[in-house]
Amino acid sequence: MNKINWDDLKFFITLYESNTVSVAANRLNVNYATVSRRIDRLEDALKLKLFDRTKDGFVSTIEGTLLYESSVGIREKITNLKEELSPNSRFNQNVKISMVPFLAEYFVIENLHNLHRRFPELRLDIESSSRNVNLSKLEADIALRMELPEKGESICKKLGAIDYVIYGNKYWLNKLANNESVNIITYTTAFSHLQECKYLIKKFSTKAIRVQTDSVSAQKKAASSGYGIALIPRIVLDVTETNFVQPTEEVKRDVWMLTSKKTASHTPKILIMEELAKIFSQELAIRQSALATP
Repeated sequence: MNKINWDDLKFFITLYESNTVSVAANRLNVNYATVSRRIDRLEDALKLKLFDRTKDGFVSTIEGTLLYESSVGIREKITNLKEELSPNSRFNQNVKISMVPFLAEYFVIENLHNLHRRFPELRLDIESSSRNVNLSKLEADIALRMELPEKGESICKKLGAIDYVIYGNKYWLNKLANNESVNIITYTTAFSHLQECKYLIKKFSTKAIRVQTDSVSAQKKAASSGYGIALIPRIVLDVTETNFVQPTEEVKRDVWMLTSKKTASHTPKILIMEELAKIFSQELAIRQSALATP
């Protein structure tokens, strides 16, 4: 143990959490060879094999998992110690937030700017993605999702509910109002389990589908271009837009904020989580009520 370079543990922890050397190197801002060399040196010092090298990446051995569970707390203690010893730099940390694209594009980024003005040294790494990031492996510090994870040890907090409306140009909305056949724009098959997708298919059937995409922005663009109607979140509309109606059955989806126990105690993360809770509590209802059905 006396031969261990303790900085190598940072490389080990990062690789354990990311599974691949390339991802670990990117997170650590070093090259591929540096990560590989550090892991080899740590294994030599411990006389243990910490990873099995496979075609799918680096898979931890039992010894690697035991070392991770024993050493991951060191990182948290060092981070907390840095905050205590250098209070002026406690906000100068990268905070990665993962969220579905429409939340980033139409709501969160613009509203988080007030916090950034107060703490300009904060660094936000916003991943706009529908994939479920692994918080326990620190693929993100905070995640905003439209449904709760089926497994994991995330800390979850409900932030609010998003209303959905039927959007389209006047031609298709008139056909809808007259109970005529309409074309629909919805998600790709991979997202057919979503509530908004189920509503459209149940009401209009799969035969009515003309455009499928995994992007709310693309669905909105397709609807405004005349491909048909789409069921989209109310908050993606401009306050001046009137080409939408309420669905016959109310469609709402909850927004959840998820984090892990490993990051929930860090000052920058706490600031951002508190700000996100305030934004959804104060701004979401205002934004949705401003878009009253015409």
